[in-house]
Amino acid sequence: MRTITRRSFLAASAVSAGLMGLAGCDGAQAPAAGDGAAAPSADSYPIDPDGEGVEAKWASEEVRDGWTRVTQEGGATLGVMDAARIIQVDGYAFRDMNGDGKLELWEDWRQSADDRAAALAAALPAEECIKLMWHGGDTSMGGGPGGPGAEASEETEKYDLVKAGSRAGVSRLSSDLESCASDISWINDVQEICEQSEWGIPYLNSTDQYQLFGLPDNLAIAASMDKDVWRKAGMWLGRAWRATGVRCLLGPQVDVYSQPLGCRFSGSVGEDPALNRDFTAAFSGGLQSTWGDDDATDDQGWGKDSVAAMLKHYVGEGSVEGGRNDHADPGRYNVFPGDNFNAHLVPFLDGGLHLDSTTGQMDAVMPCYGVAYDEDEKYGELVGAGYNKRNLDILRNAGWDGMFCTDWGIINQQTYGVGSLTEAQRYEKMVNAGIDQYGGAYMYDTGMEAYEALVAELGEEGALERVRESARRIAKVMIHVSLFEQPYSDVASAREVLESEAAAAFGLEAAEKSVVMLKNAGGVIKEGGLGAGAKVYMPVKKTEPNMFVVMMGGDATPTFDTAVEADLLGDYDVVSDGVEGEDIVSLSAEELADVQYAIVKVKNPTDPNDGVTGGVSLMGGDTGEPLVYHPITLQYRPYTADSDAVRKESIAHVNEAGEYENRSYFGQSASASNESDLDLVLELREKLPEGAKIILLVEATRPMVFSEIEPYVDVILFAWNMQGGLQNAAWANIIKGEVEPTGLLNAQHPANMETVEASYEDVPRDLECYVDSEGNTYEFCFGLNWSGVIDDERTATYKAAPLTEPETEVTPGE
Repeated sequence: MRTITRRSFLAASAVSAGLMGLAGCDGAQAPAAGDGAAAPSADSYPIDPDGEGVEAKWASEEVRDGWTRVTQEGGATLGVMDAARIIQVDGYAFRDMNGDGKLELWEDWRQSADDRAAALAAALPAEECIKLMWHGGDTSMGGGPGGPGAEASEETEKYDLVKAGSRAGVSRLSSDLESCASDISWINDVQEICEQSEWGIPYLNSTDQYQLFGLPDNLAIAASMDKDVWRKAGMWLGRAWRATGVRCLLGPQVDVYSQPLGCRFSGSVGEDPALNRDFTAAFSGGLQSTWGDDDATDDQGWGKDSVAAMLKHYVGEGSVEGGRNDHADPGRYNVFPGDNFNAHLVPFLDGGLHLDSTTGQMDAVMPCYGVAYDEDEKYGELVGAGYNKRNLDILRNAGWDGMFCTDWGIINQQTYGVGSLTEAQRYEKMVNAGIDQYGGAYMYDTGMEAYEALVAELGEEGALERVRESARRIAKVMIHVSLFEQPYSDVASAREVLESEAAAAFGLEAAEKSVVMLKNAGGVIKEGGLGAGAKVYMPVKKTEPNMFVVMMGGDATPTFDTAVEADLLGDYDVVSDGVEGEDIVSLSAEELADVQYAIVKVKNPTDPNDGVTGGVSLMGGDTGEPLVYHPITLQYRPYTADSDAVRKESIAHVNEAGEYENRSYFGQSASASNESDLDLVLELREKLPEGAKIILLVEATRPMVFSEIEPYVDVILFAWNMQGGLQNAAWANIIKGEVEPTGLLNAQHPANMETVEASYEDVPRDLECYVDSEGNTYEFCFGLNWSGVIDDERTATYKAAPLTEPETEVTPGE
C-alpha cells in the first residue's frame, strides 16, 4: 500500500494504473463499524487532514470524460474534476465540498445520510437553503436554454442559472448511444460548476419516465401482475438513467385511476388500489436499490446504480371530474362522490412507505395539481394539492421524512385556489403547507421575498428553521444517490448499460407478459401457432402525425405501417397493401381469396378534446372560442351524453372567482378522432373470404367500449402503450405460438357509455363490464391463455374487493 496524502495526490494519479483492482462502491451507505471505516463522533468535526506518512487506502483513476475517479478499500468511490477537492483523513479519501481544507460531517461518507443532511442544513444560511428549494429551472430542460444540445451566444449563458444557485432540474436526456455522450458532457459540466461553488452542493438531475430496452410503459407491465417484472423494470431503467447522469425519477405515476375516462390514465398503472400499491413497492424498490445481479435479487440498498423515486401524483388525480386534464382549469377538481378519498392514499401509504427494497421508503413525492373538492372542505382547503396542508401532513404523520416537490408551475400557471395571491405569497403558502421544492422555473428573488414574509410570521429563528428543514430533506435525497461523493458520469459505463443483452432480453420478456388475450374464438392462438406456411394478410394503415408533436416542431409526415413487421412472422406467407405517395393501394377481395388470417392493429377510441373545446388551451393560449364542456368518449362512433345517467349538474361548481359554474356536459357530444380504425376492421371483414380469421391487436391508452368491434374479429390481443420495437416482437411471438399469453386486465372495460356515466370517479371497478360473443366478461383481472380463462395466484390475489382504506393509519393535518 502506498503512502499518499492530499499534497501528493496529483503525482499519485499518474501512477495509479497498477491499483485498479481496489474495491469501492459509489453508494451512500456508511460502511459497517467493523470494517475499519467507522464514523467519528459528531463533536470531532471539522477534522484536519492526515499529515505526511499516513498510509493511504485509496487510489485514483483518470477516466476519459475528464474527471477523476477515486476508489478505496472499504470506502466510497469518489469523483472530482479538481484534484484539490480531495482530502485524506484516517487514510481515506473524501471530497472537500466547501474547499476549506477540513473534513466536515456532511462531507464524511462514513456518517449516515440523515446525520450528514442535518449537519449541512444546520450550517447553511437562509439564502443557500432557498437556492435548493427549486426543481426544474430552464437550465436543465433538454433542448432549452442550458440543456443538452442548447444553443447559446456565449458559453457562460448555458449555465447561468446553475451559477446563480439552481441545484435541481429535469432533463429529457437522449436514450440512444449516439446522443448520450453530449448529454453526459452537459451534466458533467453542470456538476463541475457546482463543485467549484462556495458550498460544493451538486445538482440533482431528474427525468420524466421514458422507456428503454423495448420495455412497455408502466400501465402495460402492470398487466403482467408480476412483482418480479415490476422490480426488474425499475432496476434496469434506474441503471440506465443513473449511467447517463439522472439521479431522480419524476415517477412512477401511481394514481388510482378509478374512472376509465381519465386523460392521464395511460401514465398510471391501473384502477385498483392493491395493484397500484404492489406496483409502487416493487418498481420503486427496484429503482432505488442497487442490485448485485441482473435478476434484482441481491439487494445492496442505496448504491452506485440507485435512482430516487418521486411518486406522483399525490393524491386523487385519478378521480378528476369528467376525466379532464388537470393541467388546465377545466380539470382542476378531483371529486369523491363515493366518499372514497382514502382508497387513493393506498399506493403512497402502503406502497411507498413499504418498498420491496432495503431503501425502505420512497425518497420523494410530487403532489398533483388538482383541488380535492368537497363543498364543506372535508378534504382540506379548496386549493391545489401543493398547498393542501391537511393532505400533505397525512404522509408526514405516517412517519415519512422525504422530499415534497410540487408539480410544475403551481405558483405561476396552475394556481388553483390561490389566483388572488402574488407569486411570493403563493410560495410562502406552499412552504407553510410542507413543500420542500417547487417544480418549475428558478425564481430566487421570489423565494427570498417569501422568506421575508416567513420571518415576519415566524420570526428569524422560526423562518430559518423551516427552510433548513427543507434543505435537510433535499440534501438527504442527494446523499442517497451518491451525489456528495460521485456526481459525474462517463460514456463507457452508459454504453455498457444501454447495450446490455440481459436488459434487452428482459425487455422482450416484459413486453410478452404485458399482452392480454381477450378473445380466442376457435383456439386460433395456440402452441405452435397458425401452422407452417399459413397465408396472412396485414393491411397497411396510414397514421397522420400527432398535431401536438407537429406544433412542437416534430415531423408532419404521415406514416404507413402494418400491424407488425412481416419478417417477425417467420415462415408465414405474408401479403400486404402497396403505397403510392401518400395513398394506400389496397389488395382486392379477389387478391385475398386464399388468405387464412388477417392481422390488424388499432388504437382504442381516441378523444381529441379531453373533455373541452374553446377557452384557454393546455398550452396556455386563449383559443378565442367560448369554453364548452364535452363528454370524453370511449367508443368509435359519435356519442351524445343525454342518458339519465349523465349528471346535469357538476359536483364541483366553483370557479377561480368563487362563483357558481356548472361544469356538466349533459347533452353535449364527442367523436373519436380515429373512427376510421373501426371502419378498417369492418371493411376487412367484408372483403376477407369466408372462414378467414381476424386477429385484432389493440393498442390502448384508456379502457374502451368493445361492442362496436369485438363481434367482427376472432382474436383480440390487448396491450397498453405497446409501440414498436420489442413490443411488435411480443405480438408476433404470441401469434406464432412461441409464447403463451399471460397478461390480465388491470382495468375494467365498460359495456357501454351509460355505465361509464353512472360510475363514480373515485370508486374503482364499479362498471358493468362488456361480455363478448364467447361469453367472457372484460372484467378486472380477466385474461386468456392457451387453455382458456386464467385462474392462478395472481387472480386469487387481485380479484378481491377493492380496498377502501390503507392499512397505514390516516391522520390528516390540521
